[in-house]
Amino acid sequence: GLVPLHNACSYGHFEVTEMLIKHGANVNAMDLWQFTPLHEAASKSRVEVCSLLLSEGADPTLLNCHSKSAIDVAPTRELQERLACPQDLAHGAHGASDPKARADHSTNAITCRHLNFTAPQSPTHCWAAAAADPRPANPQEDP
Repeated sequence: GLVPLHNACSYGHFEVTEMLIKHGANVNAMDLWQFTPLHEAASKSRVEVCSLLLSEGADPTLLNCHSKSAIDVAPTRELQERLACPQDLAHGAHGASDPKARADHSTNAITCRHLNFTAPQSPTHCWAAAAADPRPANPQEDP
């Protein structure tokens, strides 16, 4: 029943996770209990591994046999919010060392962590809130 990618994610082995994905491991694979690698990483607060999985297309809304998503099993509200807004968390895995990527991200996007949410478990909450936010996407612009 154990899947190698699940094991690597559960123990926070970033390099092993990266290598398995590079060689074709499915980031949304389910084990016998319908847990995905993201469920494993999120439930144990492996933030860097969550970032990598999300940047590779992991779906944080897939449900396990208990009808829980990776968002639901994350032990902290902060991680739940970050998983619910994958563009923020995934940005940490790729481009974090690239100054241009950091600048583009910080000035051209409204990020979920800058908004106040009342329902972080909703997979669409951050996009709806961002669309409704009256502030300009670029902080340099005047409204």
